[in-house]
Amino acid sequence: MSEPTVAQWHDQFVRQAQWTSATRSQLYRRANLLRSQRVLDAGCGTGVITDELARRTQGEVIGLDIDPAMLAFARRQDSLAHYEMGDVLGLPYPDGHFDVAACHFLLMWVSDPVRAVRELARVVRPGGRVLICAEPDYGGRVDWPDLPIRQWQIDGLRRQGADPLIGRQVRRMLVSSGLSAHVGVVPSLWDASALRENFGGEWMWLERDVGDAMDREAFARAKAQAQEAIEAGTRLVYLPVFYGLGVK
Repeated sequence: MSEPTVAQWHDQFVRQAQWTSATRSQLYRRANLLRSQRVLDAGCGTGVITDELARRTQGEVIGLDIDPAMLAFARRQDSLAHYEMGDVLGLPYPDGHFDVAACHFLLMWVSDPVRAVRELARVVRPGGRVLICAEPDYGGRVDWPDLPIRQWQIDGLRRQGADPLIGRQVRRMLVSSGLSAHVGVVPSLWDASALRENFGGEWMWLERDVGDAMDREAFARAKAQAQEAIEAGTRLVYLPVFYGLGVK
């Protein structure tokens, strides 16, 4: 299928932000975000989380991304944040520049996530916070009916160069970056209404993740089974999404 447009990516980022909203609020409080003077959102995409950070702090917020199209979209929004181009694997900021450095659904896509977290740790001041707001672990996905979606996503994401098991590595990455670590799992069991409302978007992105290597007939059967289970009220989806707070 064709690559998603930036607007479609933005809609997906909005959905992802909704899934983790309550957890982020807790992380922001623990990181004393309100009183932070400099905040970085690394891998900011279209600025969904960046804009939220800007509305929740009194200080300066910078959104950084490597994709110029994403940044152009973010800059067109009504936001208090400032956007810059750059790579999380080599952040263009001096040591100790930020009070808080955050990322959200980023590390699974980075070629060297350990290096990325070390860069986030480098650019926060002593006592500063690194917030890994959300990283999924598709190895822990549970579906009812028992569909082969977990393995489809693992294989498809690996073909794209992503790490579908990144969630279980959050603690290790924080600790190996010299940070004290608090790690948890986002409550991520979808209820019936969420499954119904997100059905179209979920399967569009699943088709993208799985790619051209999938068995089209098997995919269509699984989609039909999922739809039938939603209508019957028996559909269940659980995907563990890990978060971490690191203190320097």
